[in-house]
Amino acid sequence: MNITPTNINTYSPNEILNNFANIFEKSRSINDLVSIKNGLNLSVDVDLQRFNDEQKSTFHYFLANGWSYVLQLKYLNSYEVPISSKEFEKQVYHLRCALQLIGKREDINVCQILTNLGCAFDHIGRFSEAQDYFNKALLINPNFGMALGNKGFGLYRYAREVFDGVHQFIFLQYARKHLLEACDKKDVYEEARSGFNSLAEHIATRYPLKDLNDFKQYDDFFHGLSTDEIDYRQWCIDNVLFLNPLNDVIAQNVVAHDILHTPTMVLKREEKPICQSMYNQMKQEFVSARFLFYEGVNTDKPHYSDRDVVLYTAFDCPVYAISIEKIKISFRVCYSIFDKIAYLMNIYLNLGIDKNRVSFRNIWHKRGNRNNPINEEMFTSQNLALQGLFWLSKDLDEGVDSPIEPEAKEIAIMRNFMEHKSFKIVEGKNICWNESPETYEIERLDFYDKAFKILKLTRSALIYLSSLIYEEESSRKPLEGLTKTIDMPIINDNSKI
Repeated sequence: MNITPTNINTYSPNEILNNFANIFEKSRSINDLVSIKNGLNLSVDVDLQRFNDEQKSTFHYFLANGWSYVLQLKYLNSYEVPISSKEFEKQVYHLRCALQLIGKREDINVCQILTNLGCAFDHIGRFSEAQDYFNKALLINPNFGMALGNKGFGLYRYAREVFDGVHQFIFLQYARKHLLEACDKKDVYEEARSGFNSLAEHIATRYPLKDLNDFKQYDDFFHGLSTDEIDYRQWCIDNVLFLNPLNDVIAQNVVAHDILHTPTMVLKREEKPICQSMYNQMKQEFVSARFLFYEGVNTDKPHYSDRDVVLYTAFDCPVYAISIEKIKISFRVCYSIFDKIAYLMNIYLNLGIDKNRVSFRNIWHKRGNRNNPINEEMFTSQNLALQGLFWLSKDLDEGVDSPIEPEAKEIAIMRNFMEHKSFKIVEGKNICWNESPETYEIERLDFYDKAFKILKLTRSALIYLSSLIYEEESSRKPLEGLTKTIDMPIINDNSKI
């Protein structure tokens, strides 16, 4: 089959898909980078209007594979990939498109897409979110070997970002467990099996086997709590929303508290602990936004504050209630935290960007100007969490085509209308009316999904920020002269009024 840019659309969708599969797989097997790039260039000419959603999903999946093979052949490992490289962008974007188009199917193809997304996120420093993809794959098929093994690899990588010794042990304990489980699965190819087994053996050299095999069942930390509080905390566990890295590993209620904080930091005598103070504030804002979201989505009856509030229907199926406003507040608070993270980073990393102009969008560019190139000097220390925050920021890029998040533009437009214009939740669209450019309308469940996505993204960003500081502190030279350790007392819960 001699497919060229001029005749490619004369072939059927399945013929085109088979052609790309052959190009990418055969070229990878003989390390032919040129042919893979030619295949990727050829894909631009494909008319996807003739494809159904399943075929489109397969198309994007094949392209994601093509870009991952480019990465494998161009670089020995992910640390060599320049931060401004487009290969990871393309791989993640096409995998997300494939997942979005495949719908609610639960089969081996979905598991593979989710697993590949988890691996890609691990490589770009988004190690917390990577676990979410592996878990989704294993929820569909608990015996999917590649998800088990790569989950183990991911937990091992994640453990290096954890600065609590007990937590780190639990990460490595479960990493080894999943790696060994993967080695027993028939769907794992031999090269991967060897890698999984080698890492499991390496972990076993660090701790006694007796301890590694002792998976504890912890005490009931919900004892004495009200039913309402138990329901809320269990919801946070189930949705992996606690600021606690262990919430990414185990589902027991021992993880039901927001333990994450800034690591031990070295300051000069005259320096104010501004980073700790700022992190406290962002953490409080996040947990408050989380609770408002929880209350908003779990309301099943009208609230007294909405009584006798006279509102007229404009025949547009509107939803007006304090429960909706709580979710909107949650969305706005979470979105605002990203710029505050950038503000803290600018101070802590001494980036020198004007404090009145720094934002989560521009902090990555030289002199804080988005028209300038990426400031690659920021990433010379191989701080994985810093890279993770950089790649997470791309999920919020509202350009015409976001580099890695297909929904980014819509979410950004939604936020703009919510903050500055007219934004409305509706039960359904009035088919007799044209779309109104003056008001952004969105159906209730769709809004819930997008607000939840921002909530999850904010949790991940705060985890990466803490890890960023930990990695940076670990690599900095110690101060000369006498030093003194100062313990910061924990604020009493009873004072939080």
